[in-house]
Amino acid sequence: MEQNKQLEIKRVILKIYGFLSALLVTDLVAYFGFEISLKGYFADIILFWLWWLGSFLIVVIFWKRLLAKLFLIGMVSFVLLSMLPMGLPFYALVLSTTPLGLWLSKDLNSSYRGQIVSYSVMVPPWLEVMEKKGVIERRVLQCKDRELLDDRLDVKMRNARDISFDSETDTTLTLKLFYTGAQKTLVFDKRTGAIRNKSY
Repeated sequence: MEQNKQLEIKRVILKIYGFLSALLVTDLVAYFGFEISLKGYFADIILFWLWWLGSFLIVVIFWKRLLAKLFLIGMVSFVLLSMLPMGLPFYALVLSTTPLGLWLSKDLNSSYRGQIVSYSVMVPPWLEVMEKKGVIERRVLQCKDRELLDDRLDVKMRNARDISFDSETDTTLTLKLFYTGAQKTLVFDKRTGAIRNKSY
């Protein structure tokens, strides 16, 4: 009786882990293929860590099986290999799966959320505008420092103190970036994502 109960618990845990795995794969495909993610910056992070911790739980529960040992070896090898090429993949993994990659996040209005992020130690932070669609959101705009065309050293994405929504038309979206003692207005073309106009 006790053994049957343990087997049933293992099956339930395995089903939950299978669901998390399928959800994570779907999330990754949606993000890299269609720039769609779960709503909010932290939703994807929480999903990843639930899967990662669940992976270790699966290894512990099914440790006697060869597949569990191979799975653990694969996970550890993945982390170690990511450190080899100057650690760049490892840093990207850490920055994209923790709050360390987030510089600034703000709900612009009921339709958009703005965030400044960086997932690489080699690339400066950039601005992303996410369009809210229920429990998911889609990246509709992205802007990097070089697109600002501003020679002032303090007017960089990493130095932005705030983001605000200014206006929207059928073809444009206007945002304001605020810095210490300065601000910059950006007019984006919604169809191409390019900046149409910039003003101080």
